[in-house]
Amino acid sequence: MQTNLFDPAPPPELPVSKIVVQHNALVNARFDLSTVEMRLFMAMLSRIGRDDSEFREMRIPLTEVVALSGRRPSSKDYQQVAGMCNQLVSRILHIERPNPARRANRKNSDPDFDKIPLMAYAKYRGEEGALHVRFNDEVMPYLLQLQRNFTKAQVVQLLKLKSPHSYRIYWLLKEYSAFGTRTIAVDQLKALLNLEGQYKQFPLFRLRVLDRAQLELAKTDLPFEYDLIRQGKGVAEIKFRFTSLAAGEGEALLAASSAWEDALLQAGVAAASIVAVGELIERGEVEPGYVQYVVQHQRSKSSEGKIKSLAGAIVSAITKKHLTAEYKDAQKRSTAPVKKAAPARQESNEVRYRVDELPAIYQTMVRKNLTTASSFEEHFQTVYLDQGFIVETDGQGVQWAVKRN
Repeated sequence: MQTNLFDPAPPPELPVSKIVVQHNALVNARFDLSTVEMRLFMAMLSRIGRDDSEFREMRIPLTEVVALSGRRPSSKDYQQVAGMCNQLVSRILHIERPNPARRANRKNSDPDFDKIPLMAYAKYRGEEGALHVRFNDEVMPYLLQLQRNFTKAQVVQLLKLKSPHSYRIYWLLKEYSAFGTRTIAVDQLKALLNLEGQYKQFPLFRLRVLDRAQLELAKTDLPFEYDLIRQGKGVAEIKFRFTSLAAGEGEALLAASSAWEDALLQAGVAAASIVAVGELIERGEVEPGYVQYVVQHQRSKSSEGKIKSLAGAIVSAITKKHLTAEYKDAQKRSTAPVKKAAPARQESNEVRYRVDELPAIYQTMVRKNLTTASSFEEHFQTVYLDQGFIVETDGQGVQWAVKRN
């Protein structure tokens, strides 16, 4: 049975990828999606395997499509998604087709477009609370077995975006991530966002599209600044500026930006759940130290066979704050005067894993296509040792991979 981005541990036979890929022609295509459709599109992208040679039907639970920060759908949400199916199957991609003749003759400046339906079908199943969807086969060259001219993005970053326009701008900048800048004509950007004829007053476009995208992307791995390039009295182009990234940087492990994210990733927690935990931290409802405490606590219970799903138990304990009292007690003990040397406990700025448990985690990542390492030794080197972990042996002779920030 297929699972969704909010499930903590998708089954290995139907993995949900943490990296999604699009051909650059699709990144720059002209099309329009609502917020709900954008999330469905994202969910479908995450189910495409690197070796897939054809599209298959995908079952997407509504929790994945309409849920924000992990909330469950309401009756209004179900009605919205049911009605969305009619809209979805009518969505057309306007993909610019290379035309050597046009490049040779600059007088003919109008580009040629292939108009392709995005979806083959979209079926709503109310009794399941799910959508059964399939991409149109004409889209295969832009999503399957891509060898060149493609752009990758992390699902955990995309899930932080709320606006469809912010989502499209993220991909447009991601394509140029190695360069650190991208300049786009205002008219071209409006066309890509399907906003032609709208926001005739630029300040309104700037407020509702550019500034909103800047605010949302500030929470991702692609924050940006922008400059307005004027021609006469009007703004002709927008120059986006962002930190350039080397090709492939961070892909081996979807590098976490903080210790608590790293701990959740290593425990197999899904991208959407990590985003939800991040929002709890931003709102001050939980501390980063509490997240790491929960991971370590649940790992201990899992090693004793008391937990069936490690990732699920971690997410539940964090979101429902089950271990708050225990965490506070642990904090008090850690700040109390030390009388005698004692086995080290995990501090809020430390991540540690038992080395003898890591081979099982590696095998899980292999089944989910989340690692390119050909052996556990290579995986241990690139994921742990190269990321600043060191191996320590405690008083009981147990080896730990430890990273201190």
